[in-house]
Amino acid sequence: MLDCLFCKIISWEIPSVKIREDDDFIAILDVFPNTKWMTLLIPKNHYNSDLFEISDTQFYTKYLLAVQKVAKILKKWLNVNKVAMVMEWMWVDHLHIKLYPLHWVWPQRKAHRAKQEIYFDQYEWYVSTQLGPKANSEDLQKTADEIKNRS
Repeated sequence: MLDCLFCKIISWEIPSVKIREDDDFIAILDVFPNTKWMTLLIPKNHYNSDLFEISDTQFYTKYLLAVQKVAKILKKWLNVNKVAMVMEWMWVDHLHIKLYPLHWVWPQRKAHRAKQEIYFDQYEWYVSTQLGPKANSEDLQKTADEIKNRS
C-alpha cells in the first residue's frame, strides 16, 4: 500500500529494529512501547487490520505460529514466563499483533489488582485488562440471550 506505515517499514523506507524475520512476517521492537520490549509482529503482505475479516485459514495458522515463535524468543531473551498478545487494530490499518512481555508477573502467580476499577461504555482508544466493577449477572444473561437470538 502506498501510504501504509508498516509497508514502509517492511520495504525499509522507514528504519526499524528487527528481532525476527522470515518470508512472511517481520517482528520489530515498537518505537512507542508502553511496556519494555513491546514487539509488533507484522505480515509482509498488506492485510486489512481486522483479522476476523480474513478467510484464509492457512494464513491464520502461519500467523499464529509466527507469533508463538516470537513469544518464545521474548520469553527466553527477557527471562519472562508470559507474553501477552493484543490485537486492537487501531492507528495503522495493516494487520499486526502486539506482544507485551509480562515482566515480574509470573511465576509467583500472585493475584494483583489495580487500585481502581476501569470501565468504558465505548472504546476509549486503548485496551486495558484492568478489571472493572462486577457486572450484574441478570444483565449479562439478558445480553447473552439477545446475542444468541440475533445470531
